[in-house]
Amino acid sequence: MPKEHDRRQELEAWLKDNVLIIPEPKVVTLYYFDIDWSDWSGRFRVKFDDFELDDSLALRMENTGRPMFLFPMFTSPLGVPASFSSISITPNTVRAINEALRRTLPRLKPLGRSRDTGIEITSYSAIGERLSKREIEEAKLLVVEGYSVSVSVENL
Repeated sequence: MPKEHDRRQELEAWLKDNVLIIPEPKVVTLYYFDIDWSDWSGRFRVKFDDFELDDSLALRMENTGRPMFLFPMFTSPLGVPASFSSISITPNTVRAINEALRRTLPRLKPLGRSRDTGIEITSYSAIGERLSKREIEEAKLLVVEGYSVSVSVENL
């Protein structure tokens, strides 16, 4: 038991030294989107006030059809069979990033049986089955080179 306890303490110390903790900013800005429009996934950069994160955040769509983001991860640090986020932010900062994504990308029809059509929507369904052509085109016209979106954390 002592060895396991020592390993846990060693991991906690390593994470404390290596996880980037970002204090709550006033404004969050998302920019430099690189989106694969075939499955609405990709990456984007983020700035917390004037601090620019070196790494990009991953962009995916949740089963609910809403956009979500993923931090870069540490995979099996010190041989521990688990992954840990390399960045820590406040819950309000998470809400600000999610709000910026919602302002950028429309919500897809969620996975499951569509109430409108009765057709089963799966993760393999084409984007055209989950979003109207107009919504697809509007998103592509919005998210072009140079696009950015900022959200005030204080106003959430």
